[in-house]
Amino acid sequence: MGIETVDAMTNQPFNTAPVQPLEDRVAAIELLLQQLLFVLDATGAMNADALSRWIDTARSRMLAVGSVPPGHVAALAQLQDFVAQ
Repeated sequence: MGIETVDAMTNQPFNTAPVQPLEDRVAAIELLLQQLLFVLDATGAMNADALSRWIDTARSRMLAVGSVPPGHVAALAQLQDFVAQ
């Protein structure tokens, strides 16, 4: 049983849909990324190799400047590998 929160202006409840388990949310992110890559590749906007190089560059910069915790960067690398399969 959760606490219901309401909008102070309308006195209507906020969206109280249950949050999906973390495992399902991660799987959804993987699926979304696969679909985005498919669309980018199919439209000629960016192919899988170009996206992978971009993510490599982004991860390197994230680590170099410390803008993202190393664990998140490692998870991004795992997601990148998963999507490349």
